[in-house]
Amino acid sequence: MPADTLAVWMDGYPAPAGRLIKADDGGISFRYEEAYIAADRIGLSLALPLQEEAFNDIDTRAFFANLLPENNQLQRVMEREGLELTDVVGLLRYLGADCPGAISCLPVDHPPVKAPGILELDYEPIEERDLVRIVRSLADTRRLPVEVRDPSPVAGVQSKIALTRLPDGRFALPRKGVKVPTTHILKVPERRYGREARLEESSALLAAAVGLPVSIPTAMSIDGIDALLIERFDRHTEGGVVKRLHQEDFAQALGLPSELKYQRKGKPGRRFDVDAAVWILEQTVDPEQARVDFLLATLFNLCIGNTDNHAKNHALLYADGERPSFAPLYDLLPIRLDDRYTHELAYNLGEAAYFDDLTGEDIATFVAQCGVEDIGEFVDKLAVPMFELLEAATPNLRSQGQKNFDDLIGREMGRLAQLLEASVAMRERDTFLTQGGGWGTGS
Repeated sequence: MPADTLAVWMDGYPAPAGRLIKADDGGISFRYEEAYIAADRIGLSLALPLQEEAFNDIDTRAFFANLLPENNQLQRVMEREGLELTDVVGLLRYLGADCPGAISCLPVDHPPVKAPGILELDYEPIEERDLVRIVRSLADTRRLPVEVRDPSPVAGVQSKIALTRLPDGRFALPRKGVKVPTTHILKVPERRYGREARLEESSALLAAAVGLPVSIPTAMSIDGIDALLIERFDRHTEGGVVKRLHQEDFAQALGLPSELKYQRKGKPGRRFDVDAAVWILEQTVDPEQARVDFLLATLFNLCIGNTDNHAKNHALLYADGERPSFAPLYDLLPIRLDDRYTHELAYNLGEAAYFDDLTGEDIATFVAQCGVEDIGEFVDKLAVPMFELLEAATPNLRSQGQKNFDDLIGREMGRLAQLLEASVAMRERDTFLTQGGGWGTGS
């Protein structure tokens, strides 16, 4: 067996599902084991369906590179081991034991990771002083302390660590040498942007208030540092037992590298756009409901000013059976409040690449793409009730010191309702001055 080969395991199957191989020229490939195909198990991805032939470098790299984090934790491994960013197999050798979903990438001579995890036996509580050191390091240097290894690196650019929440509320990491699933992600914004933790929590609570399936994080303060605790939807804990659930983000499902997670980065036929998203949703266990959930989620994101709902911020969850479901929403943040980011839409709606350029025709085109034939009925029965529930939930934002967020929602939702010709009673708010790049008092 070549030295640059990893066994790819799927939790619940007693042998490797396939082999991830790096060739002498640096190209990589993935091939399913014959026994795994014969067992008729689920494929790793919509883009990697069960087949006897090996997948080429493009298809293989798109899926497996998307398992890697995009932050300083990855950079530290590259520096320590002398690896390049393109060496996906080499990086997964050190970071692949507990990937997102139910996948583990291990050296071929290693036993499988332990599954499931037993809370009473397999986890070591983190001392309070050590937790403070971890959080301080993530907030200040954007990386973990040198002696701390993330047991389950999670894709994304934010500084974070995967850990486990014990029944008594304490945080824990897998015991040394025991590779078991984690249950939560602790995300720590840079100190000067600590308010993002509260904003993300508020955004998720608003999504829940309007009835959208969403993963609700908990904002907290650790030694005066803002952090966000996120329960993993690709893990299931019951009776003190932690199991992995398979999942993949939309970039993986489309066979796209993370660089193409925005429509503007790709080209027709190889990009994340509405048609691509609808194709993915058609593969779910309930395509009609999934399309409606995606449609409403898009309108909700417009209402809260979140233009960063790219391909890696949508996912499929393989909880039961072969067909996945549209995963709960996550990583909701009002990007329009922050001038550090572009406010271009992650995917065009109709012909519009920016919210401020949207027309009623653009919205109608998008609604039709999601399979809705009667836009008037959709507006009356689904859009207006969502707007009304959102309006009812927003007054709490002001008492939480998030007046600007409330004002932004009032502006965005009001314009969206106008484009949809929807009648929604809304409170008067201050006006968001887009031309001035700030906030001013409305008349």
